[in-house]
Amino acid sequence: MMQATPTPSAVRAARRVLAAAIAAAALLVNAPVRSAHAQNAPATPAGFSVLQGSIIDSIHGGPLANAKVVIEGTNRTGVTTAEGRYRIDSIPPGPHRVAFLHPVLDTIGDSPWTTVTNFKGQLRTQAYPFAAGQAHDLDLYVPGGAWLANQLCSPAQRQRGPAVMIGFVKDPDTNKPALGAKVSLVFNTTDVIGRKMPPTVREPLVDSTGFYHICGLPGDMTGKVQVFRNGVSSGEVPIAVTDGFLALRAFSIVEKHQSVAEVKNDSGKVTRIAKGAARVTGKVVDKSGRPLGGARVALQGGGTVTISRANGDFTLDSLPSGTQSIQARKLGYAAAEQAVELSSTEIAKATITMEDFVPTLATMRVEAAQDKALSDLGYLQRKQMGMGTFLDGNQVNHESMNFSDVMRTVAGLRVSPAGDGRTYVITDSRNAQGGCVTYYVDGAPWQTMSPGDIDQFVRPNEVVAVEVYHGSQAPPQFTAPGQSSCAVIVVWTLARARPKTSKP
Repeated sequence: MMQATPTPSAVRAARRVLAAAIAAAALLVNAPVRSAHAQNAPATPAGFSVLQGSIIDSIHGGPLANAKVVIEGTNRTGVTTAEGRYRIDSIPPGPHRVAFLHPVLDTIGDSPWTTVTNFKGQLRTQAYPFAAGQAHDLDLYVPGGAWLANQLCSPAQRQRGPAVMIGFVKDPDTNKPALGAKVSLVFNTTDVIGRKMPPTVREPLVDSTGFYHICGLPGDMTGKVQVFRNGVSSGEVPIAVTDGFLALRAFSIVEKHQSVAEVKNDSGKVTRIAKGAARVTGKVVDKSGRPLGGARVALQGGGTVTISRANGDFTLDSLPSGTQSIQARKLGYAAAEQAVELSSTEIAKATITMEDFVPTLATMRVEAAQDKALSDLGYLQRKQMGMGTFLDGNQVNHESMNFSDVMRTVAGLRVSPAGDGRTYVITDSRNAQGGCVTYYVDGAPWQTMSPGDIDQFVRPNEVVAVEVYHGSQAPPQFTAPGQSSCAVIVVWTLARARPKTSKP
């Protein structure tokens, strides 16, 4: 069933309602009030006024810290504390509007929520009457998920689901709306008797301000979301409804890639990858915050890889701008993934926390749940087509020393020493032209840094399933243009295919 699309006039009317409603809702005190809290405050300078109060983030259910509060028409400002409290003194008497700014407002946007559309990330009140020599209490709040869903979605849309996903998509280098961008949300649902339905895909276009919204979502929705624009795609990042009503996700995406480079791996395969002027620095840590050296940090989609230093620090250079995803792997730890906002004008910062690795449970205990996890990835459907070689369950020797050892029994592959006495290289014995092999780990291309390095970062006891294709057997999603002659090895690990089971 397709999502109902409001008419342009209906959208404009909804936004007028939103602007008026927030203007009224944000002003919770209709007249100057001298409360007990205000009476205990420091004396107000003669001829001036004082404003104090708190700001509540209804979306996340708590105080809004580090919000900037502005008295318009004056130079008086304040910043909220960790408890959401603020106080501004020396305010000239007279009517002034009160506004507050915070990064959370950049996600829900400005034009639908305020009466002024050129002040990004701000909510403001109606004119407030400040009296000389008086202190005023004024509590403000960010509208909650249920309120936003009610305002943006029609009753017919909400019958399909109570929640809405909203956000803005911008160009990371110009901060202007990413015109022509399409947001692609994919999530799974079940029918009334609990059977898994085919994945649901919703793909709205952004409007002229970069705003998008998707109505009729389940109240417990989790999924993956990605943005596309003129052949450019963002990283794939997870999304969830946080309170039964709202999922928030802002994106950035460039109009076109700055350049495309060709990278050759150890088996001779050439891959075309996007390059740019963005950069991210950060640290890899364990769950206790201790730095982790030797972790493999890579941009999702391949092309840029580094190893974290002994203090956990890492740097990735020459990255495409926009919302991207970086992944980290290290033996003994579960693979970790994190979204980052990249721009050519500012270095991004990221801290990747890696949890302890939990090995596979006994096969009898997880067999049905594992099938469901693999079905969600399309593995079982491809296996039924019989176009390649497939290993799962007991066919994967989880007691092997290295991943290359798991592949020794697969027909058409050759496992040979790399020459350093420690690692092995897998080649295609059916290909007389160098035997090139391409890897995909958890659906993303694996960029080889040294021959056989997959053994150093993927352990047999975390492998759930493996797909092996020769030549033209490989499905399109695992085939780079012009590289159909290489063998393809697709590895699914617990990071993406962990069976969801209850405790035994």
